[in-house]
Amino acid sequence: MLISLVLSTKNRVQEVKKFLESLAAQTHDDFELIIVDQNPDNRLEDMINSYRDQFSLSHIKYPELGLSRARNQGLKKVQGEVFGFPDDDCIYPPNCLEQISDFFERDSDWGGLIINVFDLEENKEAMLFTPEQPGIVDYEKGWMVGMTAALFFRREFAEKVQFDENIGPGTPWGGAEDVDYLYACLDAGAKTYFDPKIIIRHPTPYKIYSIPQSIRREYNHGRGAGFVMGKYNFPLAKVIDLITIPLVYFFPAIFRGQGRAALYFPGISLGRLQGYLGHRRERQKVSV
Repeated sequence: MLISLVLSTKNRVQEVKKFLESLAAQTHDDFELIIVDQNPDNRLEDMINSYRDQFSLSHIKYPELGLSRARNQGLKKVQGEVFGFPDDDCIYPPNCLEQISDFFERDSDWGGLIINVFDLEENKEAMLFTPEQPGIVDYEKGWMVGMTAALFFRREFAEKVQFDENIGPGTPWGGAEDVDYLYACLDAGAKTYFDPKIIIRHPTPYKIYSIPQSIRREYNHGRGAGFVMGKYNFPLAKVIDLITIPLVYFFPAIFRGQGRAALYFPGISLGRLQGYLGHRRERQKVSV
């Protein structure tokens, strides 16, 4: 089974090299890598060329802003029966693609698969506050596990669904393009399963970003998440819950000695509120 991997990247070199090294070590070698290069220069050129004889590799130069735009450029080139979107700082364990291929080969009813994201070094989740159980993915579960690098779908959804280019890094609504894309695939008929036993490796954000960077990052992601709440008409009670729950975690985190994590929660809540109200304003403009 051919698996297409769409990798959008900017401002990273060594991280991309480590990912390419992990691809070269895969036990499943029927895959193609599509690199959408948003760098303004040719910093990746030599490295990319050094891997061309190890696996199928396409290199697209696309210097325009917007991660969602870049991924859509890569989607146009997908040839595989299954496709995914690795981050440019993640690593695939050697049997990762083999496990993904086996999943889709076993049961043709599944249109999508979400896997788990572990820390680069420790055997624990890099993104989730609490472990999620395996099972079919709906909006509720997708909100928790729908990270782009963990998403894999059958090719028909590459043809049906694109990323919303108004959402994600490089836009005013700087995150949650992953959940938005997952929801669009679910709406398009992708019966999707979450399997936490299949993992990729990814840096835990607080380990690689400073406190100011982390606060800004969570705030931006919150803006995107709030926008998605409005886009998908979340019930008002659910919106209020998702906006306020980070604040509920604030004091318990401090009492547990997790002061750094506590600093992120107000920004998440503020971002979600602004994103939700921002979508309402945009919808009102369209309806006028």
